[in-house]
Amino acid sequence: MYFVYFLARDDFVIIRKDISLERIFSMAILTFFVSMLFARFFYALFYFNPGFLNPLVFFDLPYFPGLSLPGGVVGGSLFAYFYSSFKKMPFGRLFDIFMMAFIGVLPIGLIIGYFVYLGKTSLFFNIILVFSILSFFLFTKLIFPYSSRGEIKEGSLGLVFISIFSFIYFISKLLLNVKTFSFIAPENIFLLVSLFASLILIINQEIIDKYISRK
Repeated sequence: MYFVYFLARDDFVIIRKDISLERIFSMAILTFFVSMLFARFFYALFYFNPGFLNPLVFFDLPYFPGLSLPGGVVGGSLFAYFYSSFKKMPFGRLFDIFMMAFIGVLPIGLIIGYFVYLGKTSLFFNIILVFSILSFFLFTKLIFPYSSRGEIKEGSLGLVFISIFSFIYFISKLLLNVKTFSFIAPENIFLLVSLFASLILIINQEIIDKYISRK
């Protein structure tokens, strides 16, 4: 919420469209809970167990843990799109703000997890941790300034992160599980769809639309 406040309070698009911070906070809170729900749903889908059909098991995270980070990111993004469209709010700008807030808080959560487990985390976890830290500096120092100046279209920042995140997540799983890796596993298919869908949308926004507008 702090990141959302920091990014939205002086944003030109938000101010110009006269969108109150209260509305943005309400959307952010709803998106967070929906993202958690999607993260749990996709985990149950990717690693199916008949027990997940029982609502008591599905919602009992302390005793039956498991969340899908890619599922939460994509599911929350889709919810934000439909919610902002229904409420007539600028999805592209809010999508970028929410994604920057996520990029800011992700390394904090992973670092806390690293110390909770006393550094005894998997190599895959450590790769995602390093990626989250590098992403924070990459997006705050390079990509977000371009977005703020309007040099890239609204929503492109969030799409860039989803594409990079999906690629790193997919490649990490592939390289760490070469012998058992399956391209047709549900989670891997999901990652590939997320990757190519985000790339197509980026190309459409940043290349095709700009080319058409010049003509």
